[in-house]
Amino acid sequence: MTTRTTLAPAQKLHLDRAARNAGEAFAFDEPDATPAASRSYGSSLIWLGMAVVALAGLSLVL
Repeated sequence: MTTRTTLAPAQKLHLDRAARNAGEAFAFDEPDATPAASRSYGSSLIWLGMAVVALAGLSLVL
């Protein structure tokens, strides 16, 4: 006579515990209102310069 055991309940318990632990690892308090960051114009100027170059290149092609 052989004994048949299923691992399904044990696997479910293990996965539930792992999911709960993972959830707790990412549970942290977030502030309701984020402080306003000071705006830097350096990156905006770079994008604007790239757009000007792209438009100049398009005008030469067309």
